[in-house]
Amino acid sequence: MLAGRKLVPTCSIGIAHYPADGDSLNALIKAADTALYEAKDLGKNRYSFYESEFTEKAEYRFQVEQHLREAVEQRQITLVYQPQIDIASGEIIGVEALSRWHHPQLGHVSPIDFIKIAEQIGLIKPLTEWILQTVCDQMAVWNSEGFSGIHTAVNISPDHFLDKGLVSLITDTLETKGIAFDKLELEVTESTVQTNAQNLSAFQRLKDLGISVAIDDFGTGYSSFSSLKHMNVDILKIDKSFIDDILTDEKTQVLVSSMIKMGHNLGYKIIAEGIESYAQLQLLQQLQCDIGQGYLFSKPITAKEMSAILGSNYRVREVEGSF
Repeated sequence: MLAGRKLVPTCSIGIAHYPADGDSLNALIKAADTALYEAKDLGKNRYSFYESEFTEKAEYRFQVEQHLREAVEQRQITLVYQPQIDIASGEIIGVEALSRWHHPQLGHVSPIDFIKIAEQIGLIKPLTEWILQTVCDQMAVWNSEGFSGIHTAVNISPDHFLDKGLVSLITDTLETKGIAFDKLELEVTESTVQTNAQNLSAFQRLKDLGISVAIDDFGTGYSSFSSLKHMNVDILKIDKSFIDDILTDEKTQVLVSSMIKMGHNLGYKIIAEGIESYAQLQLLQQLQCDIGQGYLFSKPITAKEMSAILGSNYRVREVEGSF
């Protein structure tokens, strides 16, 4: 009890063993400290025993952090695009922009790793600004090539979404590049919608401008269906983990069907990501899913390669292996 209030302290603990994890005081403290950070990464208020891979993980993270600043400043991160297909017609109606980073020493660095680190060290805002500007530049190129009907989806970090200047940044970029507002789609995680009332206001401002908002990885967050009534969005994007099991697990099929029906009843379009087989596509057609995305249609490719596909009047045909 403190000043009449009950406080419940919690802690994270890193544990190192002598002599396996170190034969000196400094070595043991360093190992325990490394284990402590692992305990925090696992959700805090827990303990973790030191393992050698923790040191490798920490060193890798440090290297990524050091090189990431330079990569963002010098525009070393690139963008690739993956098509989104109208499941009913088989036509490309949009693309998703995905960031990639290949470093001379580190090799390919996963977006999961460097986006998380960018959020932690305050680089996500300049990175997102560059991505938006690059995407809008490419959209302008596609407009000039006659592909003005294509919309482009961009992932927005939850941290950046709380930035009061995000909406003005997006609108200024679109206006400067001459891009129609309704051709941009912003993808955010379900937790972004659920955890902060400020997001709901931002969503409404974006919708008023005609910009679409999609909930990425839908179905993986907590209380997914109950949160639908609070979401002022346009699109639900069903997570790949559901599509992976849709042919082999009856419960998964029921869940996907429920997501699609409920989303439609609430006025949302539905995107299924991670489609890799024609059988999955056929089942999603039967379930009346609106849009598909995945390796069945194309891996993420360069803007130039995407222009070539758009110019070829690409359409999914009804013969497996003919895409």
